[in-house]
Amino acid sequence: MYAVIILSFMTVLLLSRLSALKKEVKKISKQLHFYNSRKTNKKIDMALIDKDIENLGLEINKLIDLYVTENRKRVRFEDEHKQAVANMSHDLRTPLTSILGYIQMAEAEDVSDDEKNELLSIANNRAKRLETLLREFFELSVIESSDHQLKSERINLKEITIDVLMSFYDRFNEKNMEPIINMPETDVFIISDDSSVKRVIENLLSNTITHSNGNIIISLEEKNSKARLMVQNDAHSLTEEDVNRMFDRFYMADQSRSGRSTGLGLSIVKSFMEKMDGTISGHLNDGQLSIICEWRAVENKYL
Repeated sequence: MYAVIILSFMTVLLLSRLSALKKEVKKISKQLHFYNSRKTNKKIDMALIDKDIENLGLEINKLIDLYVTENRKRVRFEDEHKQAVANMSHDLRTPLTSILGYIQMAEAEDVSDDEKNELLSIANNRAKRLETLLREFFELSVIESSDHQLKSERINLKEITIDVLMSFYDRFNEKNMEPIINMPETDVFIISDDSSVKRVIENLLSNTITHSNGNIIISLEEKNSKARLMVQNDAHSLTEEDVNRMFDRFYMADQSRSGRSTGLGLSIVKSFMEKMDGTISGHLNDGQLSIICEWRAVENKYL
């Protein structure tokens, strides 16, 4: 008799338990339906009646968090892509329109030979600008390709930096600039790609010369197992937003004051640094811009 009562009681408990679990599963399913139908952004709310159901709800909420994060990244990427395309279109269209305009003026019948030569010379300079933009865009697409592999070798960063600085002597001289160069007494070695490191330094120096009329400081140091290259220049016209976005593709810095584009030079630098497992950052302090590149340094006795 007692056995029958106990069995009946356990059966009722089991059925009650199953009913509660079924009800909770339906509740979760309904909430998911509302979420997937975009009727709500609320995550799964569940009753703590079963550990497994609770864990299921927690994992679903983690999946929702992941979806939200990835969706935000996608939206941000699409916005940046649209802006990049718009800026690229502007940067390509402007010199192209200018080239056509100067050629048309040079073809006019009432233009003297001297005026014609001057107009064609200007058109030629605009064409070179357009060629540079196209070359940089192609270079950036190649760098960011998964098929583009860099070498990994021990290189002397101090030696490379000095070599590149020497190659820029004429450009510094043309703008009457005397850069302040701070080099360590000992060599600084990193494991990286020789040509990529040169390209990074060249782009940084070229950008600095183009956008600065004041003092330029180039410093190299090894500290805390890091090789740190810093290029500094006066940049009183830049804002914090300019610095935060200066590595974005085609970001137009200081448009109202100079109308000049940062182009792709710094984006190429950033892509190279990421490929080399290095870091790059920009900082603005009292009107002075500092761009810092860091690599992992290796000992001079590295074999």
